[in-house]
Amino acid sequence: MFKYLLATLTDKYVNPQYMGQDAVFVHLFEKYFITGQADSWMNEKYKKFIFDRGYSLMANVIGKKAANFDFIDSLGRKSNLYAQNAPYTVLCFWDPTCGHCQEEVPHLDTLFQQKWKKQGVAMIGMMTDGGLDKWKEFIRKKNLKGWLHVYQTDAMKDADVKAGRPTFRQLYDVYQTPMLYLLDKEKRIIAKRLNYSQIDELLQLKVKASAPPAPAVKK
Repeated sequence: MFKYLLATLTDKYVNPQYMGQDAVFVHLFEKYFITGQADSWMNEKYKKFIFDRGYSLMANVIGKKAANFDFIDSLGRKSNLYAQNAPYTVLCFWDPTCGHCQEEVPHLDTLFQQKWKKQGVAMIGMMTDGGLDKWKEFIRKKNLKGWLHVYQTDAMKDADVKAGRPTFRQLYDVYQTPMLYLLDKEKRIIAKRLNYSQIDELLQLKVKASAPPAPAVKK
């Protein structure tokens, strides 16, 4: 019965239907898989899959603080995620050579320019692949102004690997692009893996809920 329930719940929540339900899988992973309670019936292929997914999701459960990481901006200055102050942050992992990114990123910029910037939202675009030249060319061509455009050098990536630190890909489960995150003022994760219109819908609800009440009108 233990094996049946654990396997059934794991299969259901490792790739859940609704955002945030992967927290159930992370709980199962930490309580039963890491502690070895499922070792007797897992083959190596299944075990690798479970542990790869578990370690990729542990750091980005909704409600937790997003993992900090270092980066270089488009002007060559070194900084990090937590050095950016804003009531909300939209974090976009993207690749200028990715066809889906080429379609989605301009839509993100339209929302940022028309609404989000006025609401104090910080827009951070993290290059995952594609090369600096193509990255800068796309930014210029699409006139992506007001964003914090960032990337990591090969030396920064190698340093993480040599030190045994998780990379930004693992910390944010970046297995496809674009990958979007919505963070609050304290850098807690509000939402992830939504498209630009879903991020906007949720962001507007958050902004509206945090707005001060209208003053009472005297009769």
